[in-house]
Amino acid sequence: MKKSNSKRIRGGVLSSPDDAPAGATGSFSADYTKAGEDLVWKPDAITYQLAIEAAGVGAWDRVLATDVVTICPMMARLLDLPPHAASLHADEWRKMILPEDLPFVESAVTAFIDSDQPFSLEYRVRTRHGRIVWLLVRGTFVLNQHGNPVRVTGVSVDITDRKKAEEAAQASEQRYRALTDLNPDGILVCQEDRCAYANHAAASIFRVGRVSELIGRTAADFFEPEAARALHENLHLLLEQGLEAPLATLAAKRADGEHAYIQATFGKVVWEGRPAVQITVRDITEHKQLQDQLRITSERLKLAIEGVGEGIWDWNLVADTYSVSDSLKHMFGWTDTDHETEHINWCQLIHPDDFRRVNAALFSCIRGETRIYECEFRLKDTKDRWKWVLGRGVVVAWDCSGAPTAMTGTICDITARKESAEQIWRHANIDPLTGLPNRRMFRDQLDAEIRKAHRSGKELAVLYLDMDGFKQVNDLFGHEAGDQLLAIASLRLKGCVRESDIVARLGGDEFTVVLSNLDYQGHLDFLCEKILTVLAQPFNIGANSAHVTASIGIALYPVDGLEGNELGRKADHAMYAAKAAGKNQFCYFTRAMDETAHTRLRMSNALHHALPLDQLSIHYQPIVNLRNGRIAKAEALLRWQHPSLGDIMPSAFVPLAEENGLIGQIGTWIFQEAALKSRQWSKLTGENFQVSINKSPVQFMERDIESDWLTYLANMNIPCDSLVIEITEGMLLHASSRVMDRLLEFRSAGIQIAIDDFGTGYSSMAYLKKFKIDYLKIDRSFIHDIDKDQDSRTIVETIVVMAHKLGMKVIAEGIESQAQARLLADAGCDYGQGFFFLAPVLAETMERMLQTPSADKKE
Repeated sequence: MKKSNSKRIRGGVLSSPDDAPAGATGSFSADYTKAGEDLVWKPDAITYQLAIEAAGVGAWDRVLATDVVTICPMMARLLDLPPHAASLHADEWRKMILPEDLPFVESAVTAFIDSDQPFSLEYRVRTRHGRIVWLLVRGTFVLNQHGNPVRVTGVSVDITDRKKAEEAAQASEQRYRALTDLNPDGILVCQEDRCAYANHAAASIFRVGRVSELIGRTAADFFEPEAARALHENLHLLLEQGLEAPLATLAAKRADGEHAYIQATFGKVVWEGRPAVQITVRDITEHKQLQDQLRITSERLKLAIEGVGEGIWDWNLVADTYSVSDSLKHMFGWTDTDHETEHINWCQLIHPDDFRRVNAALFSCIRGETRIYECEFRLKDTKDRWKWVLGRGVVVAWDCSGAPTAMTGTICDITARKESAEQIWRHANIDPLTGLPNRRMFRDQLDAEIRKAHRSGKELAVLYLDMDGFKQVNDLFGHEAGDQLLAIASLRLKGCVRESDIVARLGGDEFTVVLSNLDYQGHLDFLCEKILTVLAQPFNIGANSAHVTASIGIALYPVDGLEGNELGRKADHAMYAAKAAGKNQFCYFTRAMDETAHTRLRMSNALHHALPLDQLSIHYQPIVNLRNGRIAKAEALLRWQHPSLGDIMPSAFVPLAEENGLIGQIGTWIFQEAALKSRQWSKLTGENFQVSINKSPVQFMERDIESDWLTYLANMNIPCDSLVIEITEGMLLHASSRVMDRLLEFRSAGIQIAIDDFGTGYSSMAYLKKFKIDYLKIDRSFIHDIDKDQDSRTIVETIVVMAHKLGMKVIAEGIESQAQARLLADAGCDYGQGFFFLAPVLAETMERMLQTPSADKKE
């Protein structure tokens, strides 16, 4: 190893280590080690000793076994011991500690011994000369090889001066607190935008229970935003710029939520050794309110004198002469030549419909029946325009007998306000498209008509109308054309009824009619037939001609109900019954409709809990290969078994699921179950076993549900071609862009598409080609009599040939006999399903059938 080039500095002269005298503890020395071109300084024990002595730090070491404390000369000086005193017994040290501090010291040392942690204590000792010295004592425990403390070593510093300063500051703070607590004004001390001190008066001003509730709070907690910003700016002026802050009046918010006004003065102080701002606050809320009242009174007086925004009039009741201000003349375009101030003929200026009301209000005030005259009416200006005005006045003079002799008042133009109010009323009550009453106004009018009918004892009819085919007009010609159709329809409806009857638009393509004072039902039937006839006539919209019909539901008062809401609800039920019966007709409400509606509502509510309560199940109907009679696929069919309603047909509850927004959740559950069964049965059969699931148009509207399905298949390692999505041909024909995008997404992923109930709608060959449909499912209506009717057989054969030429396969639904199955096989139909083979079964039954080697068709 290379010998280090280490030298020692003594007295500023570089010399070798050997030159240093032995025991030279008082000299300033250090080690320098040459490392390359740099000198690295290494302080030694002497350096540390000099540093400690310069800082006035006394070192000590206590051996626990002997309880002897070894002290350095500096420690001896701190305790007024002789400089040569090198040690003292622990009891001697303990006796120097003031009796009032000793219990604290001993308990603290014991706690530190138990925790084996370094400690730091402040306490007082009485030195040999009787001085009271505050010591900061810091020590640590030295452990033996067994981990037990054997020594305590540490240092002590005389902190008497610091403690005296702290005591003086504390005494000063106590005097400050005593003075501020007696101050009737509130005093706050703020540091860094937060309250560090507050007196009781401040707590009272801000309505807090205790002073402590103000400590730590910011100005934003008790001042309005603008006032809080002003307060912050004043604090900034004092603390950072050293400028005086002006007297400020600030809007405050008390703890109880009440608003107040505070007058604040600011002064720079020192709080706990740091700069701070003292804010003296005074509650001037009552004073400010008085000022505001005086200001308001002054402004009102000024308004009356100058006529700001209003015209002033004075009426001498004895001479019947008037004096009007210039602003009133300007308001109506009057000049002195048009209307002399002496005489004004108000009868010619006030609207005839308002004159009696104005005259009654005016003379009621003159007679003393009312203190103030106030009335809204219309006045004519010089251009013969009617303006709405608000007139106010009071009697200001009386004769010796107490009879009024003079009045004064104002006239304010409120035309704009009246027009705005009328516009608001129209928006709230009138349908902007048709000009008919809207739903809100209709309810009020219906309630009024019911009250009239109750008094007269006559019947009243409520008709609900819905336009059949209106959606197709919107889709074909656009929404503007639909709006024109509704406007024309409203005119036709009004032309069918009396002027006293009510025609309203509820929204969309729904209208309602209220017929009052009915004498016999024959008139009502005649009117409904008339409405159906006029609405069935073509609607000429631009260059186009649109055709719609109407479905009408009727509810009668008092037979079907006594309240407007009840009659409306029952008329709505009857309207849906008319639609269900074929549309373009009217239908009276019956009790059976109410029962149906209640059952539907009960079923709708129960459907929300059907899936969590395991009431829904999936049955699988086999799809058989007609060439070999073996089960090739299966269709997943949803079933609902309710504990009290029994087995509910999908045709009854699936539309409810679509209306309630549950179809997405239920559809995803079916999809996942079918996908798992497809994977399971594919392993069982050794080949890809497809499962078909039905998908309604509403499901296509669910956000990103298709992507979730595809993600699920990928996560479960299920091939996409294991599933077939069945849709109706009507949905394909009227598919929106969203539906088409989702179908293409399925096709791109590998999921196959089947057209269900094919032949019952109006399929487009272009769509069949665009979406590359995989299967056509011939509707059971063509299969039912295929073995008896040649036309049905021809249609089926044509569909099979067409499908095969387009690259699609055919599935026949509803096969119920061997003859039907044989004819379909002879026609080249690929697959079949129906009761002839097997009814829909649970998954367990389906699995047992697939395990049977000869799962052939039924013989």
